[in-house]
Amino acid sequence: MTGRTESKQSTRPSSLLFLAVLLVLSSIPASAGPPPDFRLQDLDGKWFSLSENLDGNVVYVTFWATWCVPCRREMPHLEKLHQEFGDQGLKVIGVNTDPPGTTSKIKPYIKQYKISYTTLLDPNNNVLDKYNPTRELPYAVLIDRDGNVEQVFPGYRAGDEKVLREKIVALLGQGNTAEEETAPGATE
Repeated sequence: MTGRTESKQSTRPSSLLFLAVLLVLSSIPASAGPPPDFRLQDLDGKWFSLSENLDGNVVYVTFWATWCVPCRREMPHLEKLHQEFGDQGLKVIGVNTDPPGTTSKIKPYIKQYKISYTTLLDPNNNVLDKYNPTRELPYAVLIDRDGNVEQVFPGYRAGDEKVLREKIVALLGQGNTAEEETAPGATE
C-alpha cells in the first residue's frame, strides 16, 4: 500500500510540470501569426484598436503595472526606442493592467517617467489574459510590418533592451546601422 502511495506522489511533480509547460505554451501567441485584436481606452477615454494601428507598422505591445519594478526599469528604454524610431514606423503601446479604481494614479505615473508613447487601460485584465494568462509583467509582443507576431518578451532583465533594439532595427528594414555609420562611402 505504501508503494502505491509513493507511486502516486512521484507522478504528481511530472504531471504538474506537464501542466505548467502547457500553460506557458498556451500563453505564447503562435509564431508568425496575427496577435489577438483588442479595443481599449487610452488615458483620455478615446478608443484605440490594435488592428487599426498595425497597417505597415512595427508594433511593440507591452503590458505593465505601476507596482511592477521590472516594468519601471523597462519604460525609459521603450521611451527611447519610441523617440528614435517612431517616425520610421515603430509604435510602442503600453497597456496598463492596474485594477479598477486606480486609474487616477496612472496619469501622474506616466508624467513622472516622461512616457509619450500610447498608454491604454486594461483594468480587468481581459486583454492581458488573451495574451498571457499567467499575468507575468512586464509581458510584451513584438509585431512585424505584416501584422504577425515576431517575438514574445516575458519579463524584463537589464540588457533585454539591446536585443529588442536589434529586432526593431531589423524589422524596420534598416539593417545594421552601426556598420553603416562606421563605413561611410563604402559603396563608392
